[in-house]
Amino acid sequence: MRKLAIACASAAAAIFLSFYLLPRNVILPLAGLCVPAGVILLRRGKRTRRVGVQAAFLVLLGAALGLASYALHWNATIGRAADWGETEQSMSVCLLESPEVFERYTRLLVQRTEAPKLDVMLYAYDGEIPELRPGDVLEVTARFRRADLRRGEKNNNYISKNIYLTGTLRELEKTGQRRVTLRTVAASCSKRIADRVETVFSDRVAVFMKALMLGEKTDFYRDLPLYARMRGAGFMHIVAVSGMHVAFLVGMIQLLFGARPMSSVAGILLVGFFVLMTGASPSAVRAGIMISIQLLAPIFRRENDGPTSLMAALALILLANPFSCASISLQMSFSAMAGMVLLAGPLTRSMLAAFGLSERSFLRVPVATVAASLAVLAFSAPLSALHFGTLAVYSPLVNLLGLWAVSACFCLGWFSCLAGLILLPLGRILAVPAALLARYLIYIAGLICRLPHHLISMAGAERKLWLLLCYVLALLGWRTRASHRFRVLMPVSLAVLSLVLCLRASGLRYQRADAVAAALDVGQGECVCVLSGDATLMLDCGGSNLENAGETAANYLEAAGRGRLDLLVLSHLHDDHCNGVEMLLELVPVGEIILSPDADMEEGRLAAIETAAERHGTKVTRLNEDADLAFGVLQLKLFAPPPDGSENERCIISLASIGDFDMLMTGDSLKQAELDLIENHYLPDTELLIVGHHGSRTSTDDLFLETIRAEDAVISVGSNNSYGHPNREVLARLQAHGCNIWRTDRNGTVEIRVKHA
Repeated sequence: MRKLAIACASAAAAIFLSFYLLPRNVILPLAGLCVPAGVILLRRGKRTRRVGVQAAFLVLLGAALGLASYALHWNATIGRAADWGETEQSMSVCLLESPEVFERYTRLLVQRTEAPKLDVMLYAYDGEIPELRPGDVLEVTARFRRADLRRGEKNNNYISKNIYLTGTLRELEKTGQRRVTLRTVAASCSKRIADRVETVFSDRVAVFMKALMLGEKTDFYRDLPLYARMRGAGFMHIVAVSGMHVAFLVGMIQLLFGARPMSSVAGILLVGFFVLMTGASPSAVRAGIMISIQLLAPIFRRENDGPTSLMAALALILLANPFSCASISLQMSFSAMAGMVLLAGPLTRSMLAAFGLSERSFLRVPVATVAASLAVLAFSAPLSALHFGTLAVYSPLVNLLGLWAVSACFCLGWFSCLAGLILLPLGRILAVPAALLARYLIYIAGLICRLPHHLISMAGAERKLWLLLCYVLALLGWRTRASHRFRVLMPVSLAVLSLVLCLRASGLRYQRADAVAAALDVGQGECVCVLSGDATLMLDCGGSNLENAGETAANYLEAAGRGRLDLLVLSHLHDDHCNGVEMLLELVPVGEIILSPDADMEEGRLAAIETAAERHGTKVTRLNEDADLAFGVLQLKLFAPPPDGSENERCIISLASIGDFDMLMTGDSLKQAELDLIENHYLPDTELLIVGHHGSRTSTDDLFLETIRAEDAVISVGSNNSYGHPNREVLARLQAHGCNIWRTDRNGTVEIRVKHA
């Protein structure tokens, strides 16, 4: 019986239940009840010596530990952080990592120097930040907020990373003091290695190598073409520091010094420092713990047990920070590792038997790679569908083509950087083969992204049913007593066939006589899709969700069976209407983009959009006068904006007509623009109004509503947004004019299905 695994699994399960289900006021009493129940079972177990009773005792013991840990950690962190929530205060802090500089702000991760020593994320929007190094002690004044709340709603992003306060920086002063800790030393080393990577490698390869070697993905996410390729191919796991990277590191150590006890101890110390250098993400910590257990097992003459070390790693991470259970990184990492531990071996043996191959066959490595990919996919697919809404179906293929190069690229990258620290020309010479391998991996990702449906959206009941069917087929194949070939090929073949039918069925829903107008849920922004026959149009593409609006739009189009966007109309270039365009262009071919003739360049989007459009061969047109466009039965009229006024006053207004159905979208147009529209143009009765300016009181005038006589009104708006949208007066006006009101913050993506005349 795996006693440690049972206790650790119980503790982890108790923490997950505490975080997601249990009311906070019952957690500690429940932990107290588990203790006497466990004592009673222990006494009974000593008398009966039954395995089941002993297992139940371990479950209760682990549950008590997990519940108590969660309750005490909450009081020590979030409970204390609540004292600083929504206050402006001064405090002494120590800089933990090098500042991250973005286009509009600088981000600093610091820790209070006085108790309680909470981690704080500071944002500096104004003024110059002095040159800072990890370990610098600073005196700061900031407006603080609880990190577990965002606009009044629960937010798990920061607390899962052990950050309990965020703050807007008002003043910052260097004290001249320094605090040297293992964490700050590791951060300094990471910054130095990252700088050396940029000198020995060039351009995109340097961005890729920093992500691969150090998990440093700030520049990686900025390079949208690179990010889109890696994500679309299902290759993101190679730039998320995990067990693969740690195994490469240990392999290098053992290659240099042999598999001796001293090299194992050195390996453990180096792995721990490497985990700190890479930011100590849950996936990296998990890998570090598991590889350390594996290295220690021979020294203490104990057998390394995969499930036990996996559960022990999970329990240790959660006991250190119970809120890390909300980390997507942790959930994906542990699910993938569970697949490797539990399924990879049996699946490899079954696949070898199915193809009549021996364990010593030279084809064993590619077969094992595919088997491991399928094992990981079996455990991680539901989480990928839940968190990202997508599934990379070609991941076994991309792993087969690329994983062999990852280890060599990683090791050569480290050798070249370390050599570059000693002698830069030597580092650049050694970097050549690593750069070639990096370019190969990037090329493979791009190649996969050209395949149809490389990243399928899991929106829609039929796709979720398909995923469930895959598990049913796998279980039936596993349980059957037929030959290995039948057990392997039958589930895979049926899963592929059912996926083809599923994709075809979901596409047909949008290709019938019914047309669809959809306001996508992109947070505080706007993105409207119009589908009619084979025509696909989009009006605006911007938002404020954690997920890029371009990804949201691309996922919707994929679910609708659309591989191309005919036309994208941007009403204006404020971020909440266009910040997803660059990503959309990386994910979906776009025929043409129509812009206002005097689009404002203040927000820096115009140049980026034009560059991305040129790279992908997308035509960019300025709307200098009203235009009538036809896409089969879909008629689109674009009203050119006036030449003067603010960006909101110079919005393109769009009228889409499908038979007797008319949809009007005014962007962020103000009341005067609405009145000018109805005064200078004939507008039919409108079946659907995309409410202007997200329901702001500056739009949606009474006379305008009376003229267009809209039946349905959709407000694209973010939940608990700081602008107070939609305005109560606007809601009252819409109701007074008999409009059915739909809101993306409450209804999610709103689809209106249209009957042709």
